[in-house]
Amino acid sequence: MDAYTPDAWGAAFTAVAGASAALTGLLFVALSINLARVIQVQGLIGRAVEVLLLLGGVLIVSTLLLMPGQGTANAAVEILAVGITLVGLLAYIHIRAPRRILGVTARNFAMRVVGAQLGPVLLVVGGVSLITQTAGGLYWVVPALVAAMIAAIIGAWVMLVEIVR
Repeated sequence: MDAYTPDAWGAAFTAVAGASAALTGLLFVALSINLARVIQVQGLIGRAVEVLLLLGGVLIVSTLLLMPGQGTANAAVEILAVGITLVGLLAYIHIRAPRRILGVTARNFAMRVVGAQLGPVLLVVGGVSLITQTAGGLYWVVPALVAAMIAAIIGAWVMLVEIVR
């Protein structure tokens, strides 16, 4: 498989798009079940938005990369745009998060931040790699999307189970 030709990666991006859409549905179920608690506790809305941004970013990137015939440069710009936007928006959420009110230890919060930022940062690396045609190209993007989905799954679990403890 060519690391710099998005058309060759259609099966992978189709699978990722389907998985992220299903996980987005899970998030909405979790929010519906625990809506009163999410609204009541300061900081949980930010956590829900964080998960939605991660899943939305995965869905957007994987869907855009399924468009046939687009050039490598266009795909790289799309990946970079989504990656950079996610890094910025997630950083804003993390900076404003009321860690002490939520009772989250510094270590656990750091793990949340690193987990959430890993996928978007790898997207930026993949976008740069794709546009420069060096260092692996799309081989960075798929792990980035998987990392973002894993962070989103953990966040959805918090929205569904952990907040009722």
